[in-house]
Amino acid sequence: MERKLAAIVAGDIVGYTRLMSEDESSTYAALRAAFSELINPLVKKHGGRTFKTTGDGFLATFPSVNEALDAAIEIQNGFVERPFSLRVGINLGDVIEDNGDMFGDGVNVASRLEAMAAPASIFVSEAVVRSADRSRSKLFYSIGRRQAKNIAEPLAVYAVRLEREPAPGRGWLRRMVLRRGAALPVAVGTAGLVVVAAFTQVPALRAIGADLTNGLVHLTGGEPAAGRPAVAVLPFDNMSGEADQAYFADGLTEDIIANLARNPELQVIARNSTFALRGQAEDIRRIGERLGAGYVVEGSARRAGDQLRVVAQLIDARSGAHLWSRTYDRRVEDVFALQTDLTAEIVSHLVSYVRQSEVSNAAERPTENLQAYDLVLKARDRYKHGSNDAESLMAARALLHRALELDPGYAAARANLGMTYIVDFLQNVSGRATRTDVETGLSEARQAVRLDSNLAVGYQVLSFGLSAAGDYAGAMQAAGRAVELNPNDPDSLMALAKAQVRFGSYDEAVRNAERARRLHPMAPEYYTYVYGQALYAAGRLDEADRVLRECLIRAPREADCLLIHTAVLTQRGDVQGARRAMAQLTQVEPQFSLATERANRRFGNSPLMDEFLSQLAEARAPDVTSGVRQRHFRPYL
Repeated sequence: MERKLAAIVAGDIVGYTRLMSEDESSTYAALRAAFSELINPLVKKHGGRTFKTTGDGFLATFPSVNEALDAAIEIQNGFVERPFSLRVGINLGDVIEDNGDMFGDGVNVASRLEAMAAPASIFVSEAVVRSADRSRSKLFYSIGRRQAKNIAEPLAVYAVRLEREPAPGRGWLRRMVLRRGAALPVAVGTAGLVVVAAFTQVPALRAIGADLTNGLVHLTGGEPAAGRPAVAVLPFDNMSGEADQAYFADGLTEDIIANLARNPELQVIARNSTFALRGQAEDIRRIGERLGAGYVVEGSARRAGDQLRVVAQLIDARSGAHLWSRTYDRRVEDVFALQTDLTAEIVSHLVSYVRQSEVSNAAERPTENLQAYDLVLKARDRYKHGSNDAESLMAARALLHRALELDPGYAAARANLGMTYIVDFLQNVSGRATRTDVETGLSEARQAVRLDSNLAVGYQVLSFGLSAAGDYAGAMQAAGRAVELNPNDPDSLMALAKAQVRFGSYDEAVRNAERARRLHPMAPEYYTYVYGQALYAAGRLDEADRVLRECLIRAPREADCLLIHTAVLTQRGDVQGARRAMAQLTQVEPQFSLATERANRRFGNSPLMDEFLSQLAEARAPDVTSGVRQRHFRPYL
């Protein structure tokens, strides 16, 4: 026996058993051809050796991570033209070699990564990312941490970006599947996931996210990495007959969105964009077009005493066709207890590679106290982030304190409570907040992430608080963690983009701001400002000018857009236009001055910060403030 470090590739054909049951001879011939014409030659080409095959799967070892990556990417690209999908996992770790076979954690982790991977994708471990050539750094994007069977610590998982051209083989496979009526279980499973999300705040979709992605990919004809399906969840109708129960239906909708958004292979439209369409009697196809969504989820919730009825349906927004619908009648007290049963029911409709351990992970409970959960829903309904209603903020804070009296370990309640303190200071909502409120908010946020290390909103609140406290490096790290945990949350993406601008990662900031705007088509002008600021910082002045002019057409008194537009105009040589923009800014914000901008370090300590200040000075920005602070200015961002 020999112990050594090895790069291990694990591959597995998806749906092989089902296809065998439908057409045994053709499927077997296609499988043998895939191995003899594609997999085996490419493994050998890159210096690898296949040490185990399992009918429709294989394990191979390579002399280096880079060779393993090259082989896996070539193999995946080759499968585009074949009637199968392949999923691949790659790990670098210790193995024991005995008579040509290999054992140990290095092999086990590769196999677990393969089991987690979406069809037609490659998942790799952190060790692979660290060991790959620097030139490959942009090849990877984070999936987050995932628990794997028989492995104590959650794995940091990354996906490999695959760029492909559409191939005839995929169209042939889709036609074959649709002829056999195989799309129906996918639709059933997809909509079922939505209903489960309605019953919980925890990441119930984490374990079966890849399966949901695969189902939607087959329906859309796209690839997981390149053409992710976009889903919009419209606000559920309150059918209780009592207006004061509307918060419950809204809370369920928000939880559906939050849980779907945890899946990095989906694009999930932001809550504020979908809620903006509440009550509009538009054709579902028009709604999908406005939101940029291929699929729309809509439904209703009726709560009467301890009885709960939830109706959900999934609609193809392009055709208006109803793909699936179902009604659930439950007791309110059974909402969390039923999650395991409901998850198992949904999994039964999905492809067979979902592991039972992953299913059980979806049964975690955010709180044992349903009254505490109800209070958090009421608090979220009472105060919406960005509002300047002091009375609503204080009412929401009181509700969250009551929730924590009932369950001090309720992480989401602590995160939301922390947000009320930090927002009050940053936006001057009550007019009474001090630095002590920031420390209080930070304390709550830190407790939240200690209670639940996978709570994305906890890290988002932590990022806001650290920014308010002046710890910009910490704020960027926290925002990055929030995005890692919830890649579809536009507020977290914008927080990260702002931090990246401050620390000089301008191109990355542009990409994150663009993505946030796609996920929030009806976003406030703040999103436009951040995008324009990132474009300015990246030197893309023509684009920045266009974006900021759009902002000022919609909101001529938007101070942040006026500020960055002033710098853009100065740098482009339009000094007179820059001075007009500065005059508008000082009229809107009498408290604006170069001194405040210098202290706020909008672009951190980079050379751009000095250039920015010089451009403002050339546009005749006042040296010191000429008035009192107005509530809607955001010098802290």
